[in-house]
Amino acid sequence: MTSVHYVDNRPGSPSQGSEMTAACTVVAAPPLKVVGLAFYQNRDGELVDVGRIWSKEAGEDIVRRNKTFKPSPGPEKLDEMKGRFSEVRLIVATQPRLANAGKKPQIAEIKMGGEPGYSLNKGLELLGKELKISDVFKEGEFVDVLAVTKGKGFQGVVKRYHVSILQRKSRKTRRGVAAIGPWNPHYVMYTVPRSGQMGFHRRTEYNKRILKISSETSTINPKSGWHRFGLVNTEYVVIEGSLPGTPLRPLVLRTPAKPPKPLEAPQITLIEV
Repeated sequence: MTSVHYVDNRPGSPSQGSEMTAACTVVAAPPLKVVGLAFYQNRDGELVDVGRIWSKEAGEDIVRRNKTFKPSPGPEKLDEMKGRFSEVRLIVATQPRLANAGKKPQIAEIKMGGEPGYSLNKGLELLGKELKISDVFKEGEFVDVLAVTKGKGFQGVVKRYHVSILQRKSRKTRRGVAAIGPWNPHYVMYTVPRSGQMGFHRRTEYNKRILKISSETSTINPKSGWHRFGLVNTEYVVIEGSLPGTPLRPLVLRTPAKPPKPLEAPQITLIEV
């Protein structure tokens, strides 16, 4: 994380037209590699996998390190599946070596919009190629971020739910709940704070604004590198605010499920590095 200075262009904002400072997160975004296509059919409201095709340029890392990769016949299998699918998805793989984030790529599926025929033609064009973040998102847009939060292990109710510490002369304990429930009902309700696992949960943060997308790494890298990450060597994106998770942990950016009013790209005057 760092700080960014930009001119506020939010309509109706008290600081509209003025320069403001906000916290931001720099995210390395190496391109995704399209390694295959997945076809699904809608049967009574349920999606059924009807087949997959794979690119010959999948790469050794994907074949060797991911058990989900199962080579199958190539595009010649399309004749058998024509008319049987109602949804096409891209099978993409990350390239962590480009970001110095390990060796094992992660595989995911991205749904393609439009009619099945259009989606198929577009998917065949992208098969075996790289998909950049600048091809999907633009500066000023909002995105939802899916990530796994920092793991903090087994914690008590004070740290986990911010329960107030009891008075000094309290009986039994101070860092606990004073009463876990009434006589009736004869069970502990789910609303009562209890000890348990804290962190390392999959969470979604909505409507995070993209401030900048660029491939000029010389303008974003500190001399000593980013703390616990190193140097950004690929295309990167600057997102306003904080994001869940630890450095080097993969994130998922998607089109917002509850989008706000669109904004234009902000005029950035300085990014502190």
